[in-house]
Amino acid sequence: MTGSFTTRHPRLARVLAGTLLALALLLVAVWVAPRASGGAAAWISTPSVRLHALAPGGDGLLAVAASTSIAGRAASRPETLDAGMRFTMAGVTCDVPDGSGVTIRLRTSLDGSGWSPWFEAPLELAGEGTEVTAYTDPVWTGQARYAQVEAVAGGGGPSALTSVRLVAIDPTEDGSVAARLTSTARRLAATVAGVTFDAPALAASSAPVIVTRAQWGADESLRNAAPSYSPVKMAFVHHTASGNLYTPEDGPALMRGIYAYHTESLHWNDIAYNFLVDRYGAVYEGRYGGMTRGVVGAHVYGFNTGSTGISVIGTFTDEAPPAKAVAALERLLAWKLGVHRLSPTGTALLTCGATDKYRKGTTVKFPVIAGHRQANSTECPGSSFYPLLPSMRTAVAWRMGAAAIASLTTSTPLVSPNGDGVLDSVTLNVGVTEGISWGLTLRDAGGDAVASWSGEGTSEKVVWDGTSGGSTVADGAYTADLAAGPADAHTVMETVTITVDTSAPRLSKAASQGWFSPNGDGRAETAALAYTPAEACSVRVGIMDTDGRVIRWLHGWKAREARSYSLKWDGRIRSGSSLVPAADGLYRFDVERRDSAGNTARQGIKITVDRTLGFPSAAPGTFSPDGDGVRDTTALRFKLTRTATVIVRVLDGATVVSTLSLGTLAAGRHSATWDGTAGSGDFVASSRPVFTVTAESTSGESSVSGALTVDLYRPRLYAAGGKIAAAGASTRLTYKVVDPFSAKVDVRYVVRNAKGRVVASGHPGWQPTGKARAIKWRPKARGIYTVTYRTRDLGGNTQVAPAGTVVTVR
Repeated sequence: MTGSFTTRHPRLARVLAGTLLALALLLVAVWVAPRASGGAAAWISTPSVRLHALAPGGDGLLAVAASTSIAGRAASRPETLDAGMRFTMAGVTCDVPDGSGVTIRLRTSLDGSGWSPWFEAPLELAGEGTEVTAYTDPVWTGQARYAQVEAVAGGGGPSALTSVRLVAIDPTEDGSVAARLTSTARRLAATVAGVTFDAPALAASSAPVIVTRAQWGADESLRNAAPSYSPVKMAFVHHTASGNLYTPEDGPALMRGIYAYHTESLHWNDIAYNFLVDRYGAVYEGRYGGMTRGVVGAHVYGFNTGSTGISVIGTFTDEAPPAKAVAALERLLAWKLGVHRLSPTGTALLTCGATDKYRKGTTVKFPVIAGHRQANSTECPGSSFYPLLPSMRTAVAWRMGAAAIASLTTSTPLVSPNGDGVLDSVTLNVGVTEGISWGLTLRDAGGDAVASWSGEGTSEKVVWDGTSGGSTVADGAYTADLAAGPADAHTVMETVTITVDTSAPRLSKAASQGWFSPNGDGRAETAALAYTPAEACSVRVGIMDTDGRVIRWLHGWKAREARSYSLKWDGRIRSGSSLVPAADGLYRFDVERRDSAGNTARQGIKITVDRTLGFPSAAPGTFSPDGDGVRDTTALRFKLTRTATVIVRVLDGATVVSTLSLGTLAAGRHSATWDGTAGSGDFVASSRPVFTVTAESTSGESSVSGALTVDLYRPRLYAAGGKIAAAGASTRLTYKVVDPFSAKVDVRYVVRNAKGRVVASGHPGWQPTGKARAIKWRPKARGIYTVTYRTRDLGGNTQVAPAGTVVTVR
């Protein structure tokens, strides 16, 4: 087989022979180099990384398509970009856009025809110092040469991105035959020299094994500045948003790609993160300067000073990080926080150095283990990762033994020192390891101490009565910090919040309509109450009589937020086990509030039950005051249950058209006749006024309203002028009546022959206006016939002129 191969493929054989020779020479060189020079060892441990930036459209302008979801597609066909080399990672940079919420969509191809699924990465804002950069994290795409890129955004996003650059990254040395030979030689040489590119197995001790920069192949010439340092107060957790498709062997290449992208494309001083963890549990050294020191990174814009940054390599928006990655992250955090003597369940104060989510100069309190999104306007570390942080803090504390050092709990998160016997004090339960001294400080929202205690031992109960220096403190949130440790190095280990609340919840708004009449006439049958609590609390509402007794609960205690609520009372009260109509008179809605601190208050809102007046109606409801003797007036009717002084008003909108003072009337049914004239004596025009009856009695003033129509309009009937029909066959004769003030009209018709003799007639009755209608007629003989229609509306108005249809029967 070997002879045949050599004969048939001489060129390949020569390449193979040359490669073997090169490898042999490299092995010799490596064996000698560490003893002769550090240059060869540096070459072995520093694989090259190639980057190539491409501008979409040639000018770097990329339109942003509107989208209601990240999965939305851009409207235009994406441009295909040829990187001119093979790559396995790609990122996007651009000018800082005016809007926010932009998502970059990217897909790749090895041959330009078959394409990968779309990768999605949010456009982030970050920077080194005060320089702001807009970018996506580099995505691990796998082997590719071609790429397509899109941008989408929801509401408030920019219309286009400028100075867009797609950065193709090849950290694998697999892009060409020569590069592959060099990579193979370097890896073989590294094996002989004792240098590894693969992540070693994690040690089972408190200090994790960490793949150093030299081991993952960091090119130290890419660093742009010497490291800077600051005391570490906390840790931020990230994800790289670079995808989850890489293998364990790809970890070092990913590190080299991210490092080159951060330094050469984003022009940061070094890789942004202090440490990185891959999905298989390998831990990598990030920014140069010493893993046990407080190296300032570029991972959280505005809060890099005072924090260490750890990023898990992958995208964890819809998928949680694997268990191996979480365990490795917990182990790393336990070690790093231990180095800096920090409690994983404590808090830290950092001053913002650049404006993003917080203004520059603002002091912000963070958990010692925080997510990136808590400091910047970002989704990092992903919606499926971020909820794991609380349990991670507990797990890290367990690894550090912090849970056995200090604990702090409260009997209640609320205290109401107002002397009512409910929650007048709070007990803080302090627990520390024997022999450890502790200090407990209670601070107000401004950070000023209002009370403090100290001690030494395993446990103690501290009772706080809500006072400071003998005086009751103001309502608000207070923070209790428990610091424990050696006498000269107390560290805040636990924090709890206590809210002081001595004020009963108020109603910022409460109102009802003043009176109602539950008499069954369909008007003002219920009383409506609207109220708005000024704060979240429990509320119950009842009906209270004039003696202050609650005679019916409309509902019991219900949790209410600080927003508007409404309910109605139907006018019935409790009598034994039954509900009976309430007598006419004054009542109150009783709105009682109770907050979580036990503070209570009640408020009464007046409402009057008054059935004095009701049952308004107009007879006829439509009338025509035109002097023709037909429906020239209307009776405005109502009913009284007691003696009252009554006034009837007719209104057209807000304008009073006519006022009828009826004087004092006894209980019973009454009416007022209106002839359609205004106060000036002129007849009103066709309209739809409202009449209002107002009655003043011993129960107060009440009013009811009814509708009526003034109709002086004469209906118009339209019919076809002519039609041809067949003798003995049924024919349809259509017509339509128009009358804007009458919903229906009474229709009659007569059919006459050429001699004027009536041969047929009909009365369809009251028909809707505005719609085409039809009658059927079967002519018996040939000839010419005339169909004449007559109409009358609800106001008694008749048709202006008879309408007719000439029918020719053949």
